[in-house]
Amino acid sequence: MVTAGVQTWGTALPRLREFWSCAEDLGYHRITYGDGLWPWSHDGWSVLGALAVLTRRCRIGPAVTYCFGPTARHPSWLAKASVTVDHLSGGRLDLRLGIGAESRPAADLWLSHGIDYPEARHRVACLAEGIEVIRGLWAGSPVDFAGDFFSLKGATLEPRPLQVPAPPVWVAAMSARALRVAARWGDGWEASYLSPAGFARKWAELRALVEDAGREPVRMRRSVEVDVVIGRDAGAAEEARRRFCRSRGIRPDHPLMETALVGGPGTVLGRIAEYEAAGVTDLMCAFADFPGLEMLTLFAREILPSLSRGRGAIPELS
Repeated sequence: MVTAGVQTWGTALPRLREFWSCAEDLGYHRITYGDGLWPWSHDGWSVLGALAVLTRRCRIGPAVTYCFGPTARHPSWLAKASVTVDHLSGGRLDLRLGIGAESRPAADLWLSHGIDYPEARHRVACLAEGIEVIRGLWAGSPVDFAGDFFSLKGATLEPRPLQVPAPPVWVAAMSARALRVAARWGDGWEASYLSPAGFARKWAELRALVEDAGREPVRMRRSVEVDVVIGRDAGAAEEARRRFCRSRGIRPDHPLMETALVGGPGTVLGRIAEYEAAGVTDLMCAFADFPGLEMLTLFAREILPSLSRGRGAIPELS
């Protein structure tokens, strides 16, 4: 069974609260909010605290958050923030971690604040150490850790998470190095903007790494971030597709369109079936009319009931 969650961002908090409440009431499985210094979002962990108390059922978490150096998110502070949101939500937090985008604008933004943005190899290695530190602190015993990036001596963290043994850790990974970290440490893996065929290739690569690490691939959840451009019928779907392309400044044959769920309900369900066959267990939907509610509601009414009747459910790790 494939579950569907929603990705959210933005600074208009009244509209966000309306969107989150609607998403929960409609039965979406997970709600995430972005983290970072970008102008289009608030502080991610502060917003997650609000999301935790505004929702009752759905799982929540950062779209991704970062842990690639002491001047970014130190793992001890990240472990503490995670426990806080886990308690506020009654045990519904997923810790979703990323290594940062490989782009000049991303690096320039961090560097403009005097925060290091090291090369990708460094960020991946730092993330691996950070996960080890976080898991150790969550476990409750004093942590002694001497790594290349972090050093702890008898560090403890109380209170502990509500979830037993701990909140699930997801790793957003596309490169070979990052996939190795996901294989070793991840309860879940996040991919972004891949076609079903592209996802199947990456999952085959990761699956082999998971097996090499002595773990069971079936226990790892696999999500993909996709744009959703849905209409009630063929005409409405075509108009929505045109608006989406105009808003992104792309042509209809742009490669991004191969990674999106575009069309009427039947077409979108067929595309989801392709993703499920490729190994996807969780969709993270970025609706083209966000923070509007029309596509969110249409997807929930026409798509979610079919997903809930799916086959081969994989247990949620929590």
